[in-house]
Amino acid sequence: MAPLPSNYVLLTNTTPDKGYDLILKVAALMPGVQFLVIASQSPLDDAVHAYESAGLANVTAIGRVDDMAPIYEGARACAVPSYRFRESFSRVCIEAQRFGIPVIGSDRGNVPYLLEHSGVSLPEEPQAWAAEIARLFDEPDYHAERARKARENSQRYTVAAQGAALDELVAAASAPFLVAIGSGLGNMLHTTPLIRNIARRRGAPVDVVVAEDHARSLFLVHDPRYVGAVYSLKQAVLRRSYDTVFVTHSFGAARVAFNARRVVWSRDWDNFSPDGMHETTFNLEAARRLLAIPYDEADTLGYFCGDLTWHKPAEPLIGLHAGSKTGSWTVKRWPHYAELAHRLRARGLRVASFGTSDEYVEGTENRTGASIAAMCESMLDCSHFIANDSGVMNIANALGMPTLALFAPTNPATRLPLRPSTAAIALEKDCAPCEIKDVEGFMRGQCRCMAEIGVDLVEAALLARMEE
Repeated sequence: MAPLPSNYVLLTNTTPDKGYDLILKVAALMPGVQFLVIASQSPLDDAVHAYESAGLANVTAIGRVDDMAPIYEGARACAVPSYRFRESFSRVCIEAQRFGIPVIGSDRGNVPYLLEHSGVSLPEEPQAWAAEIARLFDEPDYHAERARKARENSQRYTVAAQGAALDELVAAASAPFLVAIGSGLGNMLHTTPLIRNIARRRGAPVDVVVAEDHARSLFLVHDPRYVGAVYSLKQAVLRRSYDTVFVTHSFGAARVAFNARRVVWSRDWDNFSPDGMHETTFNLEAARRLLAIPYDEADTLGYFCGDLTWHKPAEPLIGLHAGSKTGSWTVKRWPHYAELAHRLRARGLRVASFGTSDEYVEGTENRTGASIAAMCESMLDCSHFIANDSGVMNIANALGMPTLALFAPTNPATRLPLRPSTAAIALEKDCAPCEIKDVEGFMRGQCRCMAEIGVDLVEAALLARMEE
């Protein structure tokens, strides 16, 4: 364990849903204040990489701890910035207050109600958080009064009463509808129009469970407007009670024993095929056929990426993603990114690489190697994006930025997102796409057609989009 600081601001969960990105922005504004963060539900290396990449010397990260008492006792304040995750009950608020620790929380979910008589709830603004933390450090009388109110409030939630209160809050906030999806980034984002449509037609958020344990990407499908909670399949979601569970095709063929009155399997209607219906439309149509949930053309465009919103930046920045899945899927990778980047830089344009570290394009700004959440935040700086048919391409589309997607071995008719902001540059050739016309060759990784998409064509398409 790293040496602990003293008299620090405490954050007990470094997942993006729990506001770690906000706390790093606050720490950057307050270099003289120490911050202690606990990677309790996410990899410690990710937490360390995030603050080291930001150049922050006043943040210390530790892994999950069994005894929180010494951690609370060393804190000056406790932060609960749950903006993307709507807390039904924040145990940390009350635990910290039992130690007389002033709590600063988000203005969303149940947190404001827990802090109504004792804490401060703030909007998602780093400057506002920094100002409140400064008061707690610089004004002893203010801190003492907040500590007194904290202890007083914790008596409203004694250990004996907390269990019953928690059960009531969770029951009131629980969603009776669960959507089960697969863990591939593209599959996840192709289900977001379905999730949005179900929530809007029902008039209430739904819960989502993602097959396998890819906790680093769960936030992609967590927009509080449409989603109550997101779980990995390895969590306790199977013990939760639901009225209806809708299992999409991407979840897989396994018949999991959900605790629900009704479980509806998309594959009982049909199997998705890359030479059939578009994947986004397939998901919506399955819900229409099996659950009688209608949709219209506008619903097919309802992609989202967490609760992130893209705004066109003042200056151009061209984002590139040069990778794809491994194995047979590597044939989707376009080999000419370095040449394209060289040409764009010669035109005076900034160019940046995104994805994993091995997907860096020589000569570009290196924004690779970050967690998925940090990558998505960084992608918001881009004015335009160019990518292979990949999960990162689907992220760019879901964020809403103008995107060029390069296709040869895979089928844009079923894989290309439907938003008009995303356009395909697809190789036209008798054997393309080989995932349909030469399945065995595709699976053996024999396709080399991506190389036939010329740099001139991609450069011209980008410049045309920039002029629009």
